[in-house]
Amino acid sequence: MHDLSLYLLDILENSVRAGATVIATSIVVERADDALTITVEDDGPGLPVEPEQALDPFFTTKGHKKTGLGLSLFRQAAEAAGGGLEVGRSDELGGVRVSARMSIVNVDRPPLGDIAASLATMVVTNPAIEFRVRVCDGGDRVSLRGPDVARHLAEIVAFQDSLA
Repeated sequence: MHDLSLYLLDILENSVRAGATVIATSIVVERADDALTITVEDDGPGLPVEPEQALDPFFTTKGHKKTGLGLSLFRQAAEAAGGGLEVGRSDELGGVRVSARMSIVNVDRPPLGDIAASLATMVVTNPAIEFRVRVCDGGDRVSLRGPDVARHLAEIVAFQDSLA
């Protein structure tokens, strides 16, 4: 994967495949702390294994595949950009929580890519799922829920353009 939007898409797809009915995405920029945090939480059944095993590139829950590279590659990208990735239980929704934090200005931070398109793709192709999206850059905050996500993608595009 080459940009953060593709890692995000992979995690969202994993939540859908796991049977989540509510998926919350949070993208927070803390410029004073030089930090970008991307978090996805869901109300699915949770991880069938310990978090460290889920981060193993040779572990997957998909029977037709032999590797599960998404989380391990995302962790590697976050670490290369001066941060890290945590996987665990979502306190808010009860399912899985994946959170990656990295430096905004680190030369090794992957580009954001088209986060708005990744979110729109998931919302449009999964109408039965409640998507919640929160983006925050300092005092500017966008918080969308359900069908509002697709209707207000311009705010997300403006947000991602501010980090380009």
